[in-house]
Amino acid sequence: MKKEIKVHCKCRFCGNPVDKDTIALNKKLIHRDTPADAMVCIQCMAGILDCTEEDLRSKIEDYKNEGCALFG
Repeated sequence: MKKEIKVHCKCRFCGNPVDKDTIALNKKLIHRDTPADAMVCIQCMAGILDCTEEDLRSKIEDYKNEGCALFG
């Protein structure tokens, strides 16, 4: 049974909305069981991981191309 990923999340740091690909990235890079109230937006994640937003968007595309189920 495929888990439904909640789409209506807000970043725990800045309050910006977090889209479904960023939710999947939170689960992939931070922790698989990250709860909805602990999600971070792509801007804050870039700061936390010391990379650019472009780097993270590229990783999202890489994971999608690899067929990662989180990004389906």
